[in-house]
Amino acid sequence: MNLALHATSARPGFRIVCDRCGGLSIKMADPTTSPTTALVQCRSCDAVRGTLGDLHDLARRGTDVFEF
Repeated sequence: MNLALHATSARPGFRIVCDRCGGLSIKMADPTTSPTTALVQCRSCDAVRGTLGDLHDLARRGTDVFEF
């Protein structure tokens, strides 16, 4: 998958809920060895939800940001 094909600058940050199918699950090849520019995809429909770096930024923000 080519990162240049996906406008990540137009979609800042990581999408917690998939815009295409509404799913919450994600998939990656190997998050421990992947670069921060690696794409994170929706497990259900393969839509790009953001990058690994975006996901790391979301994790560093804190735990009380989101209420479900």
